[in-house]
Amino acid sequence: MGLSEEFKKKRERELEELKEHKKELNKGEKDLYSKVWVAHSINFVVEEASKEVPTLKDYERFSCYLATILARKKQVVAVWLRILSDRCEIHLSKNFTWKNKDVKYIDKIMMHLKDISKNAPAHSDINEGAFTEAVTVYCSAKLESRYEKLRDYIKKNGGSEHVRSFKDFFSANTADKTSMIMASRTCNKYYKEVKDKDDGKVKSSILSEFLELIKKVGSYAGSIIGIVECARNIQYKSLFSNSIVIKRSPVIVYDQPIYSWKNIIRRFIEEDKYEGFMDRCSKKTNVMERMRKAYTDNATKQQQPLNGSDVKQCVYLHAEMNILAYIIDNKINGREFIAVSKKCCYLCELYIEFAREQGFDIIISENYKKIYSGWKLPHVKNDNFKIDSLRYILESLNRIIEQKLEHYTRSLPASPDSGGEYLDVSFEKASKKVRRVNSLFDE
Repeated sequence: MGLSEEFKKKRERELEELKEHKKELNKGEKDLYSKVWVAHSINFVVEEASKEVPTLKDYERFSCYLATILARKKQVVAVWLRILSDRCEIHLSKNFTWKNKDVKYIDKIMMHLKDISKNAPAHSDINEGAFTEAVTVYCSAKLESRYEKLRDYIKKNGGSEHVRSFKDFFSANTADKTSMIMASRTCNKYYKEVKDKDDGKVKSSILSEFLELIKKVGSYAGSIIGIVECARNIQYKSLFSNSIVIKRSPVIVYDQPIYSWKNIIRRFIEEDKYEGFMDRCSKKTNVMERMRKAYTDNATKQQQPLNGSDVKQCVYLHAEMNILAYIIDNKINGREFIAVSKKCCYLCELYIEFAREQGFDIIISENYKKIYSGWKLPHVKNDNFKIDSLRYILESLNRIIEQKLEHYTRSLPASPDSGGEYLDVSFEKASKKVRRVNSLFDE
């Protein structure tokens, strides 16, 4: 056999393998997205979230701060700093499209940070004030939402000892009429003081919930302070002077077909148990609401029958998965930390676990253990990696659905649904750019 004939046969085999891979991938993805919707509906919280937080380097903490100030309300932003010999690449990814105001804001932020860094280690009140003001205005809607959640908690638990303690601290550190950014500054100070206390009160669940709300409100002032400290650190002058921002394009499929609800459920339980299972679901409001959303057609906005024909849904690549796909495609095997403005979901965590098994050292700060509908599998260049990761995720989803359905169909009752001091002047100036808010404490 001549070389040309041998090459031709080899090429034919490769094309046949590719065809089979695509066939498996298309069928597997439809299974995957169908089961994601089912798992999201019946087992939204897979298990208790891990409280273990990795030890981070200074520039990795900077990534976390940056992710916080780049995420507007209902948005998730991921940040990855790639430190090279001659420059720093700041990779940014978002769950949906970058808008013009986002791009202008990012450009403004980078300009301010470069100006602050030029004066390092000296203070630069004008540049620091302009930076604080820009962040305050851009993040005001999300900060206000978190502020109101903290305020609601205080209203409901005003008589508890830990709320009274916070109220005393807040009054001593904040003026009577304050803005959200000043409230954020005080919350950040309070959280730092109490988070490491090792006593029973701090470990109680109700106080943990309260501290988490305080942490979220304080995260904006904390991020501003942390970013300015990093920019003013003479060690990182080169990082800011030779940095480039790379905004990764979102990956969204608006008409992904999924199988019907009954099609998926009947793969796990017998027909005679299906009605009993549905009866138990009907008594759980959260399950029914998530189910309704899953089987509402995107185009027509009509509710589809649970045993009807296929429904098309929107799936999109989560922000951290977008960056991770780039790391995998470019075979970057060193320690790589991806900061995310929202805790990593259960499916993203599964995919990261798989990537680690393939030799990628990926670090994520926190996770949720929640299954979100609309999650999209990353499409990397390596077909074997893509298919093996698909199988890995499907195995876990199958196990989750099977275990939950076994629980639902037992004779037992159904379980309930799981459900910087030096920047004070900058914060005061930024306060003038946003509206005053109601006091956290009603007199």
